[in-house]
Amino acid sequence: MSKIKLIVEALDNLKLQDIVVYDMRERSPFFDYFVLSTATNTRQLKAAVTHVKDHLSAEKYPMPAIEGTHSNAWILMDAKDIVVNIFTAEERAFYNIEKMWMDVEKIDLATL
Repeated sequence: MSKIKLIVEALDNLKLQDIVVYDMRERSPFFDYFVLSTATNTRQLKAAVTHVKDHLSAEKYPMPAIEGTHSNAWILMDAKDIVVNIFTAEERAFYNIEKMWMDVEKIDLATL
């Protein structure tokens, strides 16, 4: 299974909301996909990190670097070619990262 599909599946399994995947392959030399998702509470935020790591580990993918583990609002996972952002709703609305990527193609999650 592809790494991006594993990550999206892990987030979806935990019922994270508003999962969006941006196709950055033609836009960034640093990563291929940029993922945004919303956790409904801090417990779900922390669980999502563990769930993504477990999914990647099960398929023998390297562990991502993680920033914000002490945050209760936003955690960033750097899986080399995929950047995963897990926000609380308030934090996602505050930073409004989607505005920065308005002209970038979104991946249809059903096609993964």
